[in-house]
Amino acid sequence: MKDIILIKNFIQATRDSGYRGTYAALAEIIDNSLEAEAQSIEIKIEQIGSGVSKSYEVSIIDDGAGMNSSELNQALQFGGSSKFNSRKGLGRYGMGLPNSSLSQAKRVEVITWKSKSRILYNYLDVDDIAGGKASNIGEPVKLNSKEFFAHSASGTIVKWLKCDRLSYKNLKSLIDNLHRELGRIFRYAIWRGIKITVNNKEIIPIDPLFLKAGENLLGGRIYGEELIYDVKVPGKNFTSKVAVRFVELPLEWSKYSNEEKQAMLITKRAGMSIVRSLREIDYGWFFAGNKRKENYDDWWRCEISFSPELDELFGVTHTKQEIHPTEALKSILVPDIEQIARELNNRVRNRFIELKKLTQNLNAKNELERADVFISPPKSDSKKKEKLSQLLQKIKTNTQGASVINGLHYYLDFQGLKESAFYTAEYSSLGILVQLNSNHPFYSKVYHPLIENQKNAPFYFIKQLEILIFAAARAESLLDEKQKRIARIYRDNWSRVLSTYLT
Repeated sequence: MKDIILIKNFIQATRDSGYRGTYAALAEIIDNSLEAEAQSIEIKIEQIGSGVSKSYEVSIIDDGAGMNSSELNQALQFGGSSKFNSRKGLGRYGMGLPNSSLSQAKRVEVITWKSKSRILYNYLDVDDIAGGKASNIGEPVKLNSKEFFAHSASGTIVKWLKCDRLSYKNLKSLIDNLHRELGRIFRYAIWRGIKITVNNKEIIPIDPLFLKAGENLLGGRIYGEELIYDVKVPGKNFTSKVAVRFVELPLEWSKYSNEEKQAMLITKRAGMSIVRSLREIDYGWFFAGNKRKENYDDWWRCEISFSPELDELFGVTHTKQEIHPTEALKSILVPDIEQIARELNNRVRNRFIELKKLTQNLNAKNELERADVFISPPKSDSKKKEKLSQLLQKIKTNTQGASVINGLHYYLDFQGLKESAFYTAEYSSLGILVQLNSNHPFYSKVYHPLIENQKNAPFYFIKQLEILIFAAARAESLLDEKQKRIARIYRDNWSRVLSTYLT
């Protein structure tokens, strides 16, 4: 006869249970605190020693209901839970505390109390179990007030000692990562008033949909109606709801640098937030069918919410950090989600095309900024100065990206002009405004096709074409009024000849 589980090997193997990082392991302990109705959860990370002997100890302190002796020992058991396979809360399998703790540390200690008069302590130690010194969980030890001071009427402290598998060796990097990940995972809990801190700094919620205030930009816009599905619970005669909602992000945020957009979680974050019992358990590209993820998909988001009754269909893992949806669930969700994902992708693509039409002069921005300082100031018409100033200021505000070049605004606009000229130009000491005539054949047959389909048009060529147009207009700004009248006559004649050649 042999044991089903060889405990010495099992305790070592279970340390490789596949948590994505320290944040995911801590999330399991936070789940337990929330199940115990804690209102405050404090995470403390302390450095022990220095140099080559440097290590960390992690404490998770809550003011929840606490545990009695039986509950404490169950909590330290793998699969030991009074709520095993429960579908009414965050936990389910009773693997959370020992599994997550030992994935990060070789020893976990638990102090818990339902009242300050009865404080209990117990632990698990990987080295003791692997070395044959312990094969079971000992009886909890009762602590007195001299050995431990209870900070709340009831509560629990989980301590990770001999931490050897934390995600980061640098404490600041670890804390920054915890704030970012836990702020997103537990955003709903924080919004409803739960306080979670890391080394005395409160975690701010992060909304991946950019709809609610937090450590994120605000500006997401709901797209369409929320989709509600009544899905039959496997093996039961009732259904449970799945809710799906979509959000578009404002393209005005494209003004930020690539580094800023990535830091603000705009780019490189396309996908769906999977929320179980108001707790995010996964984030990724799900239920989009044959729709591949593209850069345009950075500019919309999706949230899919469900209850634990549907765990089998979503393929929730025991670590509650990822899903593996079944084909049955995909058949329900994919048709709608794939269609809407394609719609949103096309909307973003078209909105970017429109944005490019309004801000094409930015392609030539750097070259113009460097060179304009060597050109004489424009000879402006004082009567137009105030009107043009107001117009340029309005343009700058609307585009949030019009360039300022040595005090001169450069802007390229598109208008259906009544006159035959390919372009018109207005200028003052404040700026230069070039309007391309969208009624002219050069615009419809050459310029517009280029900016609308930049995939097949070299970016360099478009930029040089814009510089050529600006150069012609800028040269006119150097003329006196008599010369400008002659230049306008020449421009009109040139535009008519060009129109003849192109029609």
